[in-house]
Amino acid sequence: MRLLAFGDSFVLGQGDPDHLGWIGRALLGRSEVTLYNLGVRGDTSADIVRRWRAEAEARLRPGECAFVFSFGANDSALEGGSPRVAPAQTLLNARSLLTEAGKLGPVLLVGPPPMPDPGICARLEALNEHLKALAGRLQVPFIDVFRPLFADGLWNREAETIDGAHPGAGGYGRMADLVAAHPAWRTFTGMS
Repeated sequence: MRLLAFGDSFVLGQGDPDHLGWIGRALLGRSEVTLYNLGVRGDTSADIVRRWRAEAEARLRPGECAFVFSFGANDSALEGGSPRVAPAQTLLNARSLLTEAGKLGPVLLVGPPPMPDPGICARLEALNEHLKALAGRLQVPFIDVFRPLFADGLWNREAETIDGAHPGAGGYGRMADLVAAHPAWRTFTGMS
């Protein structure tokens, strides 16, 4: 199975000293899965919409590819007093990504993690709920990591000590554990 993961610096694993991030950790020991980590630091959902197809086509094998998308933090960050991408546009971008990639293979949406900044965190919490509802309408599996990571606190504690946004190995490990244990992930990656 070829797994193409599109997203931002959290998909990339920025700040992880082991350079695995959550997705690399969630796939540890899964030699039958070839991961293409296509996370890009600073990318918004609009950036992912612009680039995903060309990057996917270079890696596509019919019947072998699946797509993971995870984004939102950069959309929710303020630029000139407004979010970089308006929430309504983020949802349109998400719909486009999930629908178009869904024509090529199975898709999964992982919600955004929390952020130490209270303003961004509040916007992310609302966006997470909207993404969850959209995924439900599209019948796309959704993994909510926002609430458990926020409640646990490790993600934000590490992010505060590193760069204000990205956790270290512990935070990514927690997110990987949440994702890997989720029934949607287990089904999506062929574990159940």
